[in-house]
Formats: sequence, C-alpha cells, structure tokens
Amino acid sequence: MPDLNALLDLAPCGDNVWRSVTPDANAGGEVFGGQYLGLSVSAAMRSAPGRSPHVMSGFFLRGARASEPVDYHIEATRDGRAFAHRRVTAVQDGQEVFRAEVSFHEPEADQPAHEATPPVAPAIDNLVSHRQCVLDRADELDPLVVRRVVNRFAIETYFPDPVEGLGKCGSKPETLAWLRPVPPPAPGDAIAYFATIAYLTDACANFASRIMHAPQLHDGELSSVSLNHAVWFHAPPQEIDRILYVLDSPFAGGGLGFNRGTMFDAHGRVLASITQEALIRRRSPAKEQPSQT
Repeated sequence: MPDLNALLDLAPCGDNVWRSVTPDANAGGEVFGGQYLGLSVSAAMRSAPGRSPHVMSGFFLRGARASEPVDYHIEATRDGRAFAHRRVTAVQDGQEVFRAEVSFHEPEADQPAHEATPPVAPAIDNLVSHRQCVLDRADELDPLVVRRVVNRFAIETYFPDPVEGLGKCGSKPETLAWLRPVPPPAPGDAIAYFATIAYLTDACANFASRIMHAPQLHDGELSSVSLNHAVWFHAPPQEIDRILYVLDSPFAGGGLGFNRGTMFDAHGRVLASITQEALIRRRSPAKEQPSQT
C-alpha cells in the first residue's frame, strides 16, 4: 500500500500545473480530502521557493475519482516582501473539484508570542492503534468504516480510549487522538513538512461535531461530507513523528457541523490550528419491503 511520501508526490504537468501521482481513495473510491489539502500546499510551495505558508483555506466542491489523476493549477496573486499568495485550483475531467488559497508569511523576530498548553494524554507507545481496534471488532462495525480505516496506511491513529475511537456516543462534542505520519517527513524538507501537516489535519477532523449524535459513531446512522477546511501553520519545519490532535465542536445544527482543532508536537508545542465544516445528516431508514405471498 502507498505510504505518505507516495501520496504527497506531484509530477510537473505544464506551466504552474502539477499532477497527482498516487491514488488516495476514501471508502467510496473518491479522493481522500487530506490529499487535496497536502497536495495544494505542496504545489503552492513549489511556485513560491523559499517561502513558508502560514494559512491554507480550501473548499471541497465535488467528488473526484481516486483512480484518475487530479491536476493542481497555481495562480500567483501576490509576491510581497513579507507576504505572498497563491490560488490553487484542483481539476479533473475539466471540472474544478477543490479550491484553496495559500498565504505565505516570513516570520518576524521579537514580536508578541504565546501558545496553548496541551491537555494531559497517555503516551502513544502505551496505546493500541485505531486500525487494530477496528480489525478486532470489524464484525460489529459498518463495513464502509472498516474499509476506510484498514486501507489507510499513511496515518496511524491512536485514541486514549479505544472505545471512543470506535465511535461510542460521547457526552461532550470533543475528541483527542495521537497521529503518526507513515513515514514522517525527511529532516530539512520544508515542502514535505507543511504538506504532511495539512494532510494529517483531515484525520478525524469532524468527529467532534458527530460524536454525540448517534448511539455508535461508526454504525452508519450518520453520514458526513467535508465542505470546507482551513489550516494555520504556527511552527517552522521540525521533526514530527507523532502529533497530538485535540478537537472540539462549538456548534452543530441544520445539517452542518463545525469543528476546530489544535495540533501539538511530542513536546507540547503548538504546530497548527484547524477548522472544518462538514455536512452531517441522519441517514433515512430503509423503507420496509412489502411481504411476498
């Protein structure tokens, strides 16, 4: 199965156009949202050498088949001394499937600074991976969920409470997990670092807005689709072999769920902040079939 290096690879395909190389499918065969995020950052950075992104904001416009490549078109909209800006348009079969705005900023020394403190969490080495938990209880879960989890090898996820990771109904709209990129970005590779962070932010990003609204999050009662997603990058490239991802949801209603999160490194320093809005719906119960006589 492809690892994260392969999934974040791009091939040049014309002037300021880059093409995805390795398929990254969700359970329905469409492109996984994290690949849009990671490849948009990667493509934008290739057109802005020496720059570091501070924010990326994107909209998932329509599904794209993972079996076919996606082209990422880059438009340079600003190149200033402190800031630069790139617009990314992801296209398949002539249709725009994803759009992102990526802004670059040069860090400034001796400016006001503070950062949040991570919550207490058990060490990742003491936890069982989410994949293993799903495999152990695959006969109890929605087959769609099982396929999505067991076939994703680029991220290893670890929940402090394995049952929560499996989707038990929560009492609060929040969740916490360790993430491990497979493999982590190579030291000194800034593009791989920022693309990896962007990719990982889509892991369990809308759990918080869904976790209170079904007896079992993965029983198929709720359907969800990511609508928009933003990432703020707070730290320069560094080693990230594990990341603590803390998420909460201040609102869900009317078919929409809003999520916000913070990523911390293994030493408790803030790496990134995210927001994601998702379409959240209860699936209509199957209509009773008439009896046959």
